[in-house]
Amino acid sequence: MFQSEKQSFIFDSVHLAPEEQIGLHQQSTWEVCHIIVGAGMRLIGDRTEPFQSGEVVMVPPDIPHCWYFNNHVTDSEGRIANTAVMFSTDLLDNCSAVFPELGECISRLKEKRDAVKFDREKSVAVASILDEMRYVNAAERVALMMRLLPLIASTDCESVVGKYRKIDKEKNRLNQIQVYVVCNARREISLDDVARHVGMNRASFCVFFKKATGKTFVNYLNEYRIELACKLLEEKKMAVSEICYQAGFNNVPYFNRVFKKLKGVAPTEYKCC
Repeated sequence: MFQSEKQSFIFDSVHLAPEEQIGLHQQSTWEVCHIIVGAGMRLIGDRTEPFQSGEVVMVPPDIPHCWYFNNHVTDSEGRIANTAVMFSTDLLDNCSAVFPELGECISRLKEKRDAVKFDREKSVAVASILDEMRYVNAAERVALMMRLLPLIASTDCESVVGKYRKIDKEKNRLNQIQVYVVCNARREISLDDVARHVGMNRASFCVFFKKATGKTFVNYLNEYRIELACKLLEEKKMAVSEICYQAGFNNVPYFNRVFKKLKGVAPTEYKCC
């Protein structure tokens, strides 16, 4: 959603398929986002961490960020949902000039450089305001924005979830690939899928990945899946055949061969250790 001359800030409410969520991006505005329905991995600045429904995060300007949603946490229509408000530093300066009562809290807000996640109590309060914005017109949202600013400006009840770092094109692609694997390792992944995800054709992707990591993507994916299988084996709650499919393999003999090649023992032997 783009800001128009008649909008001092942007409110957005989305309800879409997990794969339709925008990819890694950065912007000159602040963003406060509430995940209503969805879970997966988020990448903000220098950190990649899991997220769950109910999370509320604030991202200052110019920090690269994205949320990668998995396909298993959706509503009855198979969709995720989130709300967000985006606003510029100019808006903060203008509010401070027009409403001196807001001056102190806006100064605190402008000092924030890191992306933060609010704790449960603060998240509920922020989410409540964002939810109200869904049901009122643009003029009425202005009053809600004035309620929101002091709340997000406070420095308590929050934890850092990402710091700014400049990402070059190669590191950006590798980050996208890493998060894609984490989010999708348990299902079938083709070279075409992951190449398309980072905006490359299959041949160029294979050359890029081998040069950047020293290994093929298939080997990288197998290594990740075997580590995932090891964690499942250590829990000793499932049969090896079940773990094979849970880790993203669709062939038990192939899983056994790859496991023994990487770990030096068969899955059954590893499970008994």
